[in-house]
Amino acid sequence: MKIIGTLVCSVLLSATVLRGQGLETFQNFPVVSGSYANGSFTGSDGSDWTYIQCRGDKAIELPTPCLGKKRNALPKLVSGIIHHGCGRIIFTYRQAFSTAVNLDMLINGDLVKNVISPGGNADTCLLHSSDSINANIPGDFIIEFRQADSLNSGQVCIDNVYWTPYENGLGNEEKIADGSPGRPLRFLWLGKTICIHCLVEGKKELAIYSTEGRLVRELVFSGFDVSLFLDNCPEGMYIAILRDKELKFISKGKLVFY
Repeated sequence: MKIIGTLVCSVLLSATVLRGQGLETFQNFPVVSGSYANGSFTGSDGSDWTYIQCRGDKAIELPTPCLGKKRNALPKLVSGIIHHGCGRIIFTYRQAFSTAVNLDMLINGDLVKNVISPGGNADTCLLHSSDSINANIPGDFIIEFRQADSLNSGQVCIDNVYWTPYENGLGNEEKIADGSPGRPLRFLWLGKTICIHCLVEGKKELAIYSTEGRLVRELVFSGFDVSLFLDNCPEGMYIAILRDKELKFISKGKLVFY
């Protein structure tokens, strides 16, 4: 069983159906070799993604698109039309070789995020997160990843693109718990056990939701470090929301059980 744990955006997840929330894992990306190729595939969102000058042998989790460096055409990865808008978006990336990452992400042609990496051989082993990006795009949208510099941007692997729908984006923030901003929160998934490190004092509540917005588990605990066992959770993706004793928001995480 492969388990992914990524901190995601701090927005309200209600117990109603979340139309438009998406997770693109690039499971249908067809390239597995170190040769750069152009083509298209059907994404998890149902749209046709297009890739230009991408390879597939430098994976975060196979399969993973890897944008090339110094190619004849500017390397890029572009979704088809995705519906229901985009509130916030986050993705994982990794530097494939020694040259530092310099990658742009655009939505509907507008630059919303530039991500970089330190460069050097040591960084090829590290995973980076774009962190939560406030997109706030209503209606249909298109996601595009492309090299910021056609000559000097290093090869970059992109995976696990997650977004919330527009109606759950900006303007629907939860009240933040006292003392939580800037305080460390760490989720660690071991099988179906979640190890939580959180320096907010007092009783806390961890609510586990399905991607359809259904409450799956609700766990109450105290202390700064705790291990919680999640039973009755079939394979799939879940959202974990941590709140304090007054049900004010502390943080939110994504869980994917394979």
